[in-house]
Amino acid sequence: MEVFGDEELSKFDEDASRVIAKEALERTRQHEDDAILSPKTDANSNDVDTPDGTMTSLNDSAEKLPILGCTEAQSAFPDVYHVTNIDHQERIRVYTEDILGDCRPDQIAVRFAQYVLSHIEPAGWRAVWRSSTGTTETTGAFDVLVEVDDVRPEDLNASVHIVSPFLCDRPDVQQVSVENLLASRDYMLPLSELWPLYDENYDHGKTALVIEHIRFFYDNIWRPWDGDDEEDYSFVLRHLGPRLMLYHDLHTGAVPPSTTEQYHATLALYQQRLAELDKFEDRMGAADSDSELDSNDVLECARRHEELDALKRSIQVMENPMMRQTICFRGCTAGPGVPKGPRPDGERVTHLISDKLTVGTVTDLGLPPETILQYHTSLQMALDNTFEGDTVLLFPGRHVLSQPIKLCDPITIRGVGNPDDVTVEIMVATMQFAILCSSFHVTMSALTLQASCLGSTIDVTCGWTKLEKCRVKCGGRIGVKVQPKAMLTMMQCEVTGANQRGIDLEPGCEAELVDNVIHGHGSGPAPGYVSEPAAIRVQALKPSPNSPDDLPPPLVFKHNRIGPNTAYGLQILVDQMEHCRLELSPDTPKEHAIRHSFKWIITEGNTFVENALGDVEICPSIETIKFD
Repeated sequence: MEVFGDEELSKFDEDASRVIAKEALERTRQHEDDAILSPKTDANSNDVDTPDGTMTSLNDSAEKLPILGCTEAQSAFPDVYHVTNIDHQERIRVYTEDILGDCRPDQIAVRFAQYVLSHIEPAGWRAVWRSSTGTTETTGAFDVLVEVDDVRPEDLNASVHIVSPFLCDRPDVQQVSVENLLASRDYMLPLSELWPLYDENYDHGKTALVIEHIRFFYDNIWRPWDGDDEEDYSFVLRHLGPRLMLYHDLHTGAVPPSTTEQYHATLALYQQRLAELDKFEDRMGAADSDSELDSNDVLECARRHEELDALKRSIQVMENPMMRQTICFRGCTAGPGVPKGPRPDGERVTHLISDKLTVGTVTDLGLPPETILQYHTSLQMALDNTFEGDTVLLFPGRHVLSQPIKLCDPITIRGVGNPDDVTVEIMVATMQFAILCSSFHVTMSALTLQASCLGSTIDVTCGWTKLEKCRVKCGGRIGVKVQPKAMLTMMQCEVTGANQRGIDLEPGCEAELVDNVIHGHGSGPAPGYVSEPAAIRVQALKPSPNSPDDLPPPLVFKHNRIGPNTAYGLQILVDQMEHCRLELSPDTPKEHAIRHSFKWIITEGNTFVENALGDVEICPSIETIKFD
């Protein structure tokens, strides 16, 4: 995703936003002030489906929709309203004329409070509480039947109590746990998490529609930084039109799927990093006021603010319709780079990177007398000057890069001393990779590799990459990705923190993983279209019709500790037809089953610990069959 400065954005934003908002409002002037409350017969009306047909007024405008799912507990739930068919123009009309008017960003909360006070039923209605990870961080999401005792318009919350008998979609969630959770929140829940129950008289259709407008606005229109904006401008004129148009483009296919995925991932990463920054600043503020702030904490705080600013600018680029049409995230599709080959004079150089060096420090390296040395104060400068066969030595410290590393030539990058003391931090929050390896032999050892990116921390596209005694702290969806025909050797490493997959092995790649610790994966935010997370995911190669007995390149897993993860430990994806021929017995030890069914996967002495979704999973292309 391309990042622009404030001046470049300002050229487009104001004029484009005003034109979009003005045109949208012109198209919707035919609606009366009470249009939501009056019948509509046009195709784009605020229609809602019910068991008896489509209703066309707010008082009975809600769709009778069963709560999704097929378990016995879920089927016992009453039906809920689910508002549908609110088109682009109608949303602009509602937010402009009924709710926001010409208010500033800092006045939006008050306008929504007034809207709720005037239109929502204050008490006495029942709803399904569809909890989010924000309200049920420790227990996971669930659905519970509650009754509203009081609505608090000022903060868009409602006071509730659990309906008797207790009804929940998860058998493992007990009433006492939900009571304790509600008590810790003073029995207050966000209105956006409440779905009013359907009734034949449609008495609560209006309440359901009001909540839908709240939910949609704060899920799709409001941005985390809007609340801090104190400028004097109309939110509707500047933001409403462009952001609604972006939502429309993302959901109608007008934006390419890769760009849609990029946008959602960037927004999710911004929210995650913002939450982390808030916690970090709280810890700083909790320190003794008489003591001086730690200089490292101050620098870390500044770095995190810079990362958030970069993510914010990337999101704003997507919101601008003219930029969205002309820019397709060129930075995220950058090629692997061009190898330099050997140095013209044929020499091989050892690059030393440190703030300062002493003669004793260099002597302690024990390098051969004929070694040619170059000294650099930054890793980026060293990488710019490397050629085939060079070695890069990083001394203890924090080596920060603001652009991805592309390793196209065979080189060695090694930390001096303890890997925990030599940190390479790559700040590329809007890129799809942090380190790209495309050389026939790259070695990285004794390093802590820490990255903030959208995709893979390390992406091995071709050739052979070797990681030894490294700590890989992931900041995106994937830790280490190995593409077809590429090879990875990883020994005595730790891989942690990926949102989705710690190690992703694509069909036809080759890998050897020995004595590694792979943990802490699968806990980050993920869009709904992303598959279930796994510490290690293997995508099996389909047999060739010409050579069905040929085995894929070998994958070796020995003496690895896998877990704890909020994910599968090892997930193997196979073709649906191939899966039908697998012999999956619940009594068969998991590693024996793998060796029996996948001759090319060699496993020995691996330990699986506390993998929330299961230790080993073999998944066909359509359904998942578990060992457990």
